[in-house]
Amino acid sequence: MIELGYSKRDIVIPLCKASTEVLVRSAMEGCMGRVWVDQLENPGFCIVKLGNYVYPLGLVPNGGDRLLQLRALIINECNRSYITPQNETWELWLKENLDCNYRVVSRYALKKDEQHFDRKVLQSYVDSLDKDMKIKHIDKYAYKVSLAEEWSSDFVSNFESESKFLEYGMGYVIYHNRQLVSGCSAYGVSEGMMEVTVATRKDYRRKGLAIACAAKFILDCMDKNIYPNWDAANFHSVELAQKLGYVFDKEYEVFQIDI
Repeated sequence: MIELGYSKRDIVIPLCKASTEVLVRSAMEGCMGRVWVDQLENPGFCIVKLGNYVYPLGLVPNGGDRLLQLRALIINECNRSYITPQNETWELWLKENLDCNYRVVSRYALKKDEQHFDRKVLQSYVDSLDKDMKIKHIDKYAYKVSLAEEWSSDFVSNFESESKFLEYGMGYVIYHNRQLVSGCSAYGVSEGMMEVTVATRKDYRRKGLAIACAAKFILDCMDKNIYPNWDAANFHSVELAQKLGYVFDKEYEVFQIDI
C-alpha cells in the first residue's frame, strides 16, 4: 500500500467523489487525514483515515499481495479506529479478512438537513449559560490548552498544526475560573461542511455546557454557509443533536479492531 501526501490526493477523486462523508471528502481534498492506495496508476481502492475514523473505498481486493497488504495496513494503522464499510461488499470483506480481534458496534447518523435549525432556539441555549461560564472562540491559547488534555484534544488534534486549525477550522470553548471545561469544534473540514465534535470535562457534565457550545458552533456555521455534520456514538449524543434541530436518520454498524 502506498501513502499519498496532500498534493497527490487527486488520484483518489474517482474513488471518493460520490461519498457524502465529511472526513472522506476532507482527505480527498488534500487538507487533512491520511490516504493509502493500492497503486498510483488508476488505483482500484483506497483507505482514508482521519482521526479515529477509517473508510475503505473502491473495489475490494479478492486475493494476492494486495489483499495481504490491505489487511496488514488496517490491522497496523487502524487499531481502535471505527472502520465504516462503503457498502455490503466491503462489510463482507472485513468480516472474512480481519483475522484479529474486532467488534462490531453501532453508530447513529443524523440527516444532513439544516432546515430544522432554529436560530432563536440555538441562541437560547447560548444565553442560558451561567454568568460565571465564559464562552470563547478557539484561539491560539485555547488551541494549546485543548491539545494538552486528553478529553479536549479532539477539538484541534486532527489539524496538522495550530496555523492550519486557525486557517481552516473553528470552534468554541467554555471557561470556568479560567479553566477549559467544555467545547465544540470542527473534527474535520471539507468544502462547505464541517464534522462536529463536542465534549465536556467529566466534573462539569449535565450543566448545559455542551449544548451551549454546540449551539454557538452551529450558529457560526449557519452564518458562514457551512453545514455542521453530526454523527453520534450513542443515544445521549442523538438526544443532544435532536435538541439542536438535527433529525435522526439511521443506525449503522462499524468495525473496531481491538488488539
